[in-house]
Amino acid sequence: MINTAAPVLHSTWFEGRARLIDLPAHSDERGNLLPLDFDKLPFKPRRAFAVTQAPTGSIRGEHGHRSGEQLLICLQGKISILLRKGQEEANTELTPTGPGLLLGAGVWCRQTYLTADSALFVLASEPYDPASYVSTWD
Repeated sequence: MINTAAPVLHSTWFEGRARLIDLPAHSDERGNLLPLDFDKLPFKPRRAFAVTQAPTGSIRGEHGHRSGEQLLICLQGKISILLRKGQEEANTELTPTGPGLLLGAGVWCRQTYLTADSALFVLASEPYDPASYVSTWD
């Protein structure tokens, strides 16, 4: 049976601006299913993108956003995440069986792709706007 409950909160950082949340998943002998009911997410997605075929050790991200939220979901492999806000720093890892990472405005984020098969799927609350990027973490 598929779990369609709202996401459950896990670890939080920076007064809740970054947090791990459970995602409704279903696994059986046929594989894994990750249904995303947009009405149960903490924001209404307006954009989605995926990062695939990043070589092992590749670093991506290294920025935050002035506004909006993003939900990072590891679909395959393993991705190390470094988060910064002001002088605070936190680390976590995303895997396909783990929670997703919800990022709020002003949180700087770097992703390091730990395996060659890593794939990251991102839902964003705002359209693409390079002017919204924050490249430093203070």
